Amino acid sequence: MSHFVDQTLLMEPVDKGWRLLSSFRYYSSTLDKTITVPHGFFTDLASVPRVMRWLVPVANAKNRKAAIVHDYLCCEAIQKMYGIDQRMADKIFREALAVCNVHPIGQWVMWTPVRAYQWVRGLFK
Repeated sequence: MSHFVDQTLLMEPVDKGWRLLSSFRYYSSTLDKTITVPHGFFTDLASVPRVMRWLVPVANAKNRKAAIVHDYLCCEAIQKMYGIDQRMADKIFREALAVCNVHPIGQWVMWTPVRAYQWVRGLFK
């Protein structure tokens, strides 16, 4: 069963984002691996354009950990390390949102724009 191994998340604000003050781990049953987000990792938590924030919530206390795991898994080098692609990173994001007790509709509202962005981005590669 997927879960956050480390419950405490320590971060400090930095220019246009946050930096982890300690590593934290998430076990993904989809991946059947523990993902370790390292100390010092920079995240913007949720890259939601301002015009869409009425529809797609930015990262908050409830979904922050899922957003950080997703940001980490969006790095190509990290995807290679875990043997995943962007679609799998997005699937793990949705899984982590469920672990964070985000309502299924809320999961869909946050996950759908992520997948749509990747689809559009793929059209122009």
